[in-house]
Amino acid sequence: MRRGERPMLLLPRPLLLGFLVLFGCQLLYHHLSRARMAANYQALDQPFSAAVYRGIAMGSEQLLGYLLAIRLQLHDNQAGRHFHYDMIDYEVLLDWLELISVISPHNEYSALLASRIYSQTGDPDRLRQILAFVERRFDENPQLHWRRLTEASVLAKHKLHDLELALQMAEKIARQPASVQMPQWARDFQFLLLADLNEFESAIAIIQALLKSQAVVDPDERRFLEEKLTLFQQKLLDSQQKAIN
Repeated sequence: MRRGERPMLLLPRPLLLGFLVLFGCQLLYHHLSRARMAANYQALDQPFSAAVYRGIAMGSEQLLGYLLAIRLQLHDNQAGRHFHYDMIDYEVLLDWLELISVISPHNEYSALLASRIYSQTGDPDRLRQILAFVERRFDENPQLHWRRLTEASVLAKHKLHDLELALQMAEKIARQPASVQMPQWARDFQFLLLADLNEFESAIAIIQALLKSQAVVDPDERRFLEEKLTLFQQKLLDSQQKAIN
């Protein structure tokens, strides 16, 4: 307590009572405000079948895919107000995202919305559904969706705190053939996660294989790998010495 400050319980009772009443009124106001928003929220409708939308598109499926994605993205803004993403029925939301992917498979907008927008949910189960959707899109077209899967891996690590899931996604990226063009840092993400899991031997083996294969030709990238190799070898040695002691 700072000098000159009085404990709250020593305040005059009428003042303390007034403070408690105001605090209670504020809580009630926020509760009623959220209830009012929920009552005014228009739920997301189920989409029609893909065949219906293909008929509407009349050969312009990619354009229709963009329009449907924009329509979906604007759903949380109603009557000039933004509704929190957690108010959306994620089962219906995923039906829309799947539909857009079917109608326009060469459009990455649905996976982009999933990883950048609808991953903002505070519900871990919903977030897992979103990450699984992104992973499915990557499996269908790694070249188009590798960026989204790297984002999903980061989300799995930092928002779900699920390093195993993050590593599973990072391994998928690292296993892609050279024909899938992506920067080396995306493939490197795997061994960085292995280090977080204290799997230093696996991380060291991956780095050594990369350096020996001459797959990495950029001098800065090779320097980065060599520095990580030295660091992980030292951490492995330290962990082994602790185990002995």
